[in-house]
Amino acid sequence: MSISDNTTVFGFVRDLLSEGQAVDVRVMGQSMLPFFRSGSRIRLRPVRPGDLVRGHVVLGETEAGNFVVHRIVRVGASHIVLLGDGNVAGTETIPRERIYGIVDCGRLHLLLARIWLWMRPVRRYPLWFLRRICRK
Repeated sequence: MSISDNTTVFGFVRDLLSEGQAVDVRVMGQSMLPFFRSGSRIRLRPVRPGDLVRGHVVLGETEAGNFVVHRIVRVGASHIVLLGDGNVAGTETIPRERIYGIVDCGRLHLLLARIWLWMRPVRRYPLWFLRRICRK
């Protein structure tokens, strides 16, 4: 999928979420390993008050107009900082009003995600291994 296709598709997803609808999408790429592999399906639902907390996975739009589905690593008064689980560095800082959806995850997922966030300084090592076994 090209970047323009991604922008078009997620623009449509953004519109559906703003109408209050949940949307199923397929994950592309490895930026959310180990939790979501390329090809996995996730369900995005509209953001509700109280949803924007560290550890949740959200759909956001960067200042440049790119859409990302990444995990919240820091919550500020006006901005949210996101990082893909499969990324060692390279965060996105997104205004709160550009967070459109949240991935429905169970309690076990959120617990494991908190452990993964805690492992951030050393997670390059398990990621090296995971990227090799999850290649298509």
